This record gives sequence, structure tokens and C-alpha cells, in this order.
Amino acid sequence: MTEPVVAGHGFFARGAAIGCMLLGAMALIGCTTDRDKGLCPTAFVLAPTSSLTVFRVGAPADPSGELYTVWMGNVRTSCDFDKTKYVTDSSLRIAFHAKRAPSMEAAAYNVPYFVAVTHHGDRIMAKQIFTAQIVFGPGQVTSDFQQSIDSTVIHLARGKKVGEYAIVTGLQLTKSQLDYNTKMNRYAP
Repeated sequence: MTEPVVAGHGFFARGAAIGCMLLGAMALIGCTTDRDKGLCPTAFVLAPTSSLTVFRVGAPADPSGELYTVWMGNVRTSCDFDKTKYVTDSSLRIAFHAKRAPSMEAAAYNVPYFVAVTHHGDRIMAKQIFTAQIVFGPGQVTSDFQQSIDSTVIHLARGKKVGEYAIVTGLQLTKSQLDYNTKMNRYAP
């Protein structure tokens, strides 16, 4: 697991950018919380990391060179809260949408994404990297799929409330991929 570092205008994992603003000031892509089971931390997709564009080898880094683009569209969560131990355990269901140029070839791509736990939106408590696989059948130009994360545990610090914590998801981007999202204004499908 890459150790996160808090930076002045966002948070970064060593070697790969995952944001460009403080989380507290971030636009959120999608979130839903099931509060019927108890108190749940908020879960959302970090807007600047909600899409990833991959280019064909040797192609220009513009729309004409795109191999595929994938978006994280929404994250749903449900949780259990143990009031005696001050611990929440959340499960996540993350929706993805991908598109590519028309092709008669089948293709599969692995895409890294992260799930992080923050406190007050400015301190990363934990971060884990996962891999989603995009599969396109012959002639298929779009792919919609979901990934499930069975358990994200948060141990609340003494005197802290569940609402002070959030579960943040996004695609694990390089600096150039993040810059392309900013340039193309790509934050949601």
C-alpha cells in the first residue's frame, strides 16, 4: 500500500496524484448512504479522480488518440456501527462506466482505483488500492459494471463523531492523467 502524504492543495500518494483540492471544498460525484443499520460515514467519489483516459500507444494525448475512458459514477454504502467500541464497518458498491472507439476486437483492461478514509476531509487515515477490470466484447463500445468492497473499518478516535469521517473513492491517476481530466473537464459521464 502506498503511504499517503497531505499536500497544500490536495492529497497525493507518493508517485501518483489523487486529487487537486482540499476534500472539504470538493465537488462530489455520487454518494448514497444506508443509515438504516446505524450511523455511517459519508462515502463519495472525488470529482477530479472520477475519470481515467488511456491513449493508444504512440497516439497523441487528445481525443483522437483515446483508447478508452472509464468513469466512477456512484458509490453506495451500508454500515454497522458498534457504539460500545466506537467502530464502523462499511461495505461499498462502486459503479463504473467505460467507453471506447468502435472495434470488432474484444478487449480487457485493468484499472487501479483507491478507497481512502479521511478525518475532517484533510487527513487521510488509511488508503488501499484495488483493481477493476473493464471487459469489452467484440463490437461493444460501452461497459457498465460494479465493484464491491466488503469491509472498510473505521475506529473512531476518542471524542470524535462518525460524521467527522468520510470514505473517499477515485481512480488512481498519474499527474498527467489528472492534468488531462482538468484540461478536458472530465469529471463524470
